[in-house]
Parts: sequence; structure tokens; C-alpha cells
Amino acid sequence: MTKPMRRIAAIVATAAMSVALSACTQGHWVYSAPPAAGVQADVGGVKLRNFLIIADAEGKGMLLGAVATRDADIAIEGFTVAPGLYDGSYGKPVTVDFSEEVRKGATIYIDGENTQFSSPDLTPGMLADVDVTFADGTVVNLDVPVMPSDHPDYQEWWDKYAA
Repeated sequence: MTKPMRRIAAIVATAAMSVALSACTQGHWVYSAPPAAGVQADVGGVKLRNFLIIADAEGKGMLLGAVATRDADIAIEGFTVAPGLYDGSYGKPVTVDFSEEVRKGATIYIDGENTQFSSPDLTPGMLADVDVTFADGTVVNLDVPVMPSDHPDYQEWWDKYAA
């Protein structure tokens, strides 16, 4: 292959890779992505999306996320949050009273208004072990990031719901 042909082949290959890589995640969820905007889980036809906790330095927090179902109506019976500790263990679990029905094909948003709780062990920058309990007995376990309430991305939300 001549030098000009190699250049053309390299340009075509580069353009093809750019198009292919730019469309890799378009319309698809990437499960290996870091939990920068919360964590995700799929259990059957139930999807838990963008679960995270916003917390202040005193241990006051709120759980945020979304739950969707595609196959059948489901009911959420509550959440249990165990704050992560510096030694890798978890603190005493806290029950977050919350119940909501999710209709088939619908999504509910957990916005923090009804999912506030407090734990002296809750620390921004750590993870929390969160169980989502459904009426049928299903429990979905998530390792949820605890984000600081004064972070610019969460400050407005914190000010709106943290009374």
C-alpha cells in the first residue's frame, strides 16, 4: 500500500472509530459506569435508578432516586439505610418509612421530601448500604453514595426539602 493510501485508510479508520465510540452509550445504560449520579439496579421488570443520599455533617440525610416497573404493579414498603463507617463496616441501620405504589409502565421519583432520616454515622463521601423493600417480599440491596449537602449540584435540593 502506498503512503497516500495508508493515510486515507488511517483517516477512514479514525473517523469510523469516532462515530462508533460516540454512539456506544447513546440510548443504552453502561453498568460499569461509576455512581457519580447515584447507583442503578434491575430486578426483573423493576428498575431502580440514580439512588443517592444527600447528607450534612451532623448526620441528617435524605434518600433520592427513581423506581420504574414495566411488567406489573409493585408497591414499595420502605427503605433501610446502614451508613458506611471508616473501618469498612456499617453503622446501625435506620428505617425510612415510605410506601408508594408504582403502576405498570410508570416511574415514581423519590425526591427527598418524604425520605429524610438521621444517623450519627452518616458521613458525606462514604457509602451507605440501602435495602429497598417491596410488598411482595423482594429486597434490593444497593451501595449508595452519600453526597455532601453543600455541594453545588445538591445545595438547591437540600434547601428545598431539608427542614
